[in-house]
Amino acid sequence: MKVNKVTKVWDSGKHCAFTDLCMFNGSLWLCFREGDSHVSPDGQVLILKFNSSDNSWQEQARITLTDADLRDPKLMIFEEQLMLTCAAKQGFDERPYHQSYLSWSSDGKQWSDLKPVAEKSMWLWRSRALSDGIYSIGYKAAEQQVTLYRMEQRAYQPWVAPLFSKQLNGLGYPNEHDMCLVDGSRAACLLRRDADTASAQLGIADPPYTNWQWHDLGTRIGGPAMIKLSNERLLCAVRLYEPVRTSLCSLHLGDKPELEEILSLPSGGDCSYPGLVQQGDKIYCSYYSSHEDNCSIYFAELSL
Repeated sequence: MKVNKVTKVWDSGKHCAFTDLCMFNGSLWLCFREGDSHVSPDGQVLILKFNSSDNSWQEQARITLTDADLRDPKLMIFEEQLMLTCAAKQGFDERPYHQSYLSWSSDGKQWSDLKPVAEKSMWLWRSRALSDGIYSIGYKAAEQQVTLYRMEQRAYQPWVAPLFSKQLNGLGYPNEHDMCLVDGSRAACLLRRDADTASAQLGIADPPYTNWQWHDLGTRIGGPAMIKLSNERLLCAVRLYEPVRTSLCSLHLGDKPELEEILSLPSGGDCSYPGLVQQGDKIYCSYYSSHEDNCSIYFAELSL
């Protein structure tokens, strides 16, 4: 794999971060958060579309919520529409908490009202289609555990609770994740942790995804994104540490699973939270970074 080019997509002078990518109706779509700082009550979600005629990104929508910091937007296709998952930090003047939301759009410009999902303070991270439905994993930092949710009638219901926890697995603070199908209906989950050894975990399960086998990857990560390539390899984009950077990694399964770094992208400091899309022999990766002073949004084109 090689990097063909990296371009800065968005630099408004504010804190621009937490990206995701999706291919919808033949075009690339990019979402991210923009706010005054890493956490601030003005956080909003921007939706951009790639114009291949002049290689530009054009703003299509801004999604806001009064007195709330919208964070960590994620995109996927659901019932021939774009579906947005995000969380809002609310209650800045009282007791802050997080609420997860969903929204849908047929054209990427007009979006439905944000619909709250899951219970208060449960942060649903990313939605993915597995063999029999749409799933997401949510976490509450104070509870040291994550819950697997399954979508029913455009709402998420708990499916496995807990999916991974300090009490159940002996390892603390599981949180961000990504999932994908790796072998027919078998699913893989890449799970971040931020306690004790802070080592990422790999979960493997067959339908109905109620019995997971976990493997310690021995590597600390942040903001994981994962896709299965056309050559059947699992490609991950994550934050790695010492030094902090945004990197592409290959996830090897088998008796001793391993996360192997392939290459790092121009990045540093406050960075990562990527999105990944494959089209033919090209890999597209969005991410953010502060290595050029401001936290800005970047877009990398790579070749297999």
